[in-house]
Amino acid sequence: MRRTLIVVAVASLLGACAQMPERNVPSDVPGTLPDRFTNVIAMPDTGTSPTWWQAFDDPKLAALVEQGLQYNSDLVVTAERLREARATVRAVRSAQLPEVSAFVGGTRQRTLVTGLPDSTIVETGDYGVQVSYEVDLWGRLASQTEAERQRYLSQGYTLASLRLTVAAELVRGYLQAQSLSEARAVLEENVQVLDDQLRLSRRRYDVGAISELDLQRFRSELEDSRAQLAETTQQLRAVQRALLLLAGQLPTDERVAGINIESEERPPAVLPTVPTGLPSALLNRRPDLRAAEANLAAAGADLSAARRAWLPAIAITGSAGEVSTNLSDLFKDGVSVWSVAATVTQAIFDGGRRNAAIEISEARRDQLAESYRATVRQAFGEVLDALDARTAADAVYRARSEQSDALRTALRLAQRRYDEGYSDYLGVLDARRSLLQSRLAVAEARRNGGAAYVDLVLAVGGGWSEST
Repeated sequence: MRRTLIVVAVASLLGACAQMPERNVPSDVPGTLPDRFTNVIAMPDTGTSPTWWQAFDDPKLAALVEQGLQYNSDLVVTAERLREARATVRAVRSAQLPEVSAFVGGTRQRTLVTGLPDSTIVETGDYGVQVSYEVDLWGRLASQTEAERQRYLSQGYTLASLRLTVAAELVRGYLQAQSLSEARAVLEENVQVLDDQLRLSRRRYDVGAISELDLQRFRSELEDSRAQLAETTQQLRAVQRALLLLAGQLPTDERVAGINIESEERPPAVLPTVPTGLPSALLNRRPDLRAAEANLAAAGADLSAARRAWLPAIAITGSAGEVSTNLSDLFKDGVSVWSVAATVTQAIFDGGRRNAAIEISEARRDQLAESYRATVRQAFGEVLDALDARTAADAVYRARSEQSDALRTALRLAQRRYDEGYSDYLGVLDARRSLLQSRLAVAEARRNGGAAYVDLVLAVGGGWSEST
């Protein structure tokens, strides 16, 4: 039911967008932006699809995002607000149409006849239709309708923006859970290795091969890894529960177990490449930007309606039906009657109410215009930040991977020197600790690379291909 509601709401929005009027935006904003974005890495354009999270090639992630878009409570509430806005448009638009009503009535009463002691029974009845219509000669009602229509579009864009945000947060959370799962695997491996080495060291200590200092260093390193493992496990469980809540699910232990992410180390997910020189016109597809435009257009329509409230109002009313002096003959021998009336009303003095309404509308329009300019500037900055972050994340991941390979070699050499008696165990512990932190940094760099891609997709409103 919820999914159907959201789908219907979005479909209604798209249907409305197909007949959108020309965009009403401040003319000085586009001229302040360069034509294209630039990034430092030249990459071919493979684009994205409307389901951009499929690029991660992870069925568990795709299923989680689809579930979130279906059951997320914020999306359901926003879809209901869109339905409310659509009904408001219909309600306001109805003022432009004639109101037609039917009536039927009858009376039967005993009255005194003037000059006579007797009374008589009088019957009257009538039926017919009444029509009332305000002629929107100056377009005031049309402006009010347009204002509500633009608010409806704004609410629809808000729903689209929220869908994009929910999908992005689910992907980010999944990547974080993936990173924590990998970190947990690294720590479990480290705990197992240190535990084995501690047992071996106790035997060597018992025969006097190593000092108690080395033995206590073993114990300290093992307990430190166990503490990190416990913290990482708790963080992973918290992230998994947060993902379930975001997806509109009850975070039970069974469901948390159902979204467990494989913890073995693996290469980073294959991501679509980012084209060089993205056009700044991509910002026009950001739903939050389009929502700001619609709100600005609504404010302009409100101002137009407020100004036209000073113009004369023309109302036409009419009725037609039949009247009978005998209720039993009302629908057989009634007399036809009709009437038509027109009224022109012109405001002369209202104590400044209409002028105040105009000033209020002007102030709101100017506020929204400046907010729109700020939104455009912020959106442009977000794209540049996301491009830089993606470039830096790729470089960091490569560097961390190289560092991890070097530290593996360093640990092997340190262990050999210790086994051959050329150094104490402190060098081995330092090398192992450095390798552990490096492997954790690799997992974090992998997560940051995926998150940077998500941020870029979010910054450009869902992708950069024509199909988005």
